[in-house]
Amino acid sequence: MKKYLLSILLLISAGLTAQNNATTCAEANSLCGALGEPFINTIDASPAFPNYDSFGCLGSEPNPYFFYLPVSQSGELFFLIEQHNLSGALIDVDFACMGPFTDLTEACEIQDGSLIVGCSFSASATEYLHIPNAQVGEYYLLMVTNFSNQPGYITILPGDGSTGAIDCSGINLNAFLDSNANGTQDTGEMGFPAGSFIYEATGSGNPHVVTSSDGGYTIYDENLTNTYDVSFAVAPEVTAFYSVATPSYSSVPVASGSAIATYNFPVTITQAYEDVAVYVIPTSPPIPGFNYTNVLVYSNIGNQPIVSGTVSFIKDPLSNIVSVSDPAAVTTTTGFDISFTNLQPFETHMVTVTMDVPVIPTVNLDDTLATSATITPLANDLTPDNNASSNVQIVVGSYDPNDKMESRGRYIPINEFSNEDYLYYTVRFQNTGTAPAFNVRIEDLLDSQLDPESIQMIRASHDFTLEKTGNQLVWKFDDIMLPQDEADEPGSHGFVYFRVKPMPGFAVGDIIPNTADIYFDFNPAIVTNTFTTEFVSQLGTPEFAPAGFVMYPNPANSSVTLTMQDNGENIKSVKVYDITGKVIFNRTDLAANTMTLDVTPFGVGAYFVELVNNLNIKVVKKLLVK
Repeated sequence: MKKYLLSILLLISAGLTAQNNATTCAEANSLCGALGEPFINTIDASPAFPNYDSFGCLGSEPNPYFFYLPVSQSGELFFLIEQHNLSGALIDVDFACMGPFTDLTEACEIQDGSLIVGCSFSASATEYLHIPNAQVGEYYLLMVTNFSNQPGYITILPGDGSTGAIDCSGINLNAFLDSNANGTQDTGEMGFPAGSFIYEATGSGNPHVVTSSDGGYTIYDENLTNTYDVSFAVAPEVTAFYSVATPSYSSVPVASGSAIATYNFPVTITQAYEDVAVYVIPTSPPIPGFNYTNVLVYSNIGNQPIVSGTVSFIKDPLSNIVSVSDPAAVTTTTGFDISFTNLQPFETHMVTVTMDVPVIPTVNLDDTLATSATITPLANDLTPDNNASSNVQIVVGSYDPNDKMESRGRYIPINEFSNEDYLYYTVRFQNTGTAPAFNVRIEDLLDSQLDPESIQMIRASHDFTLEKTGNQLVWKFDDIMLPQDEADEPGSHGFVYFRVKPMPGFAVGDIIPNTADIYFDFNPAIVTNTFTTEFVSQLGTPEFAPAGFVMYPNPANSSVTLTMQDNGENIKSVKVYDITGKVIFNRTDLAANTMTLDVTPFGVGAYFVELVNNLNIKVVKKLLVK
């Protein structure tokens, strides 16, 4: 399925909708985007040529799907066409092929069947197309039809004996870590994901920014007269540690056929640095009486191997851990630890953590459950702020599995959020249909209160590309083949996890909304909930959160103040845990609304502060000590 999205990308580049099958000639997709890859057939569509009683050998043309074939090498062309229903059984498929044409426009203007070179209206589920004398530069138009109107998929394969060829035109972009600085991607040199491609049609003034999970991207364009300006930029936070040997190319031509070229961006290390990171990503919401899951992600995002370290996961006090997907996890009083050795640059591990949710009234709807994690070593770490992660999830009843949330919950005390802080968004999706999803696309139009230049993609459940145009974000999951929940419930889920800064000047009372549209194949968008983030004052109100408290300053240098958000509540006890789960501070004789905690004995690092109020409600928050 890697090539399946080529046709969709071509439609997008032409400004047409990508949610509809190519049921007309004008919407025809390039066949090179579908060769050898199954594509969804057309159902419940009008005939292709309603003004004709017959079209060539076809008695009718129901449920058409159009492709055009750009010829890149002269000779004979053979193709095998098959159709299956969603159960995998072979079903009838018919076709007609017309040509040659000089371009697609001409092909769509001549639709009377006078230039048919191949046609079949048999009841067979397997058909063969032979184009005897294709010439370089010619176009052919292929229409396949679904006579039985059954949902399913069609596969078109190259046949034996072809001496000609078709291919896609475009430009390949490839960024890689050039370990030996020879400008060539040698065996073992991996793609470089810590950066973005920037491309625009020369002189258009419409740049596109693309982040790829594997350091590669392809621009597809059938217009061979177009040229592109392309470049690669290392992520701003690590630009001081890398150099791009060839950072840009100007007026790159679109190459046709097998001449499509790859433009390399070799990235070399200019300075060694260490940087480990951990993230807790919620993949399902907490529902009373059921289990919910988080994905624990830890990575080496530096450029040097990490000899050894430990990841510590801390659960909400009201939940119990049901299972951890990593057998190396060692249970602690607050969660579990995972030790690692020889963590290589860009190496990432994902651990699924399943926890239970108490029944009502132990928890109630709109209560929150908090989970967090830390990673060591902290010494010499470039960015300590990603050595700890937490998320606050709202307890819900019934829910839509396609949703959006931000890790801090609905309300953020403004004194705990600075211009350097980010909002961490998770978009979750699940295939609840009746067949696998070939492709998934997520679109997110950022609110004007969010800074699109600060976007950082952190993790996704599957290989992806992220394209940013202004404040429009589009994730594409090529060939995801996401199973339906009835066939594989755990495998039917996916997510994206990213962070973005609010625009400077945010104030108490500001509310930032965020919504995403999720597309499964050609189906209409599933619109997620609109998640709102509100900045609130230090004291807040009773409805902010049960046992809510603010902690400032954070990060702290010498001391930190803890204040209950409800003036009617008092602090009963405070514990501080280090990243191993060891209690390093414990005071239980408190009865005040506010207290100041001396952090100088703790040392630099990440800690967790557990507060219990006079109602015996417990809340845990992360504390960073500088």
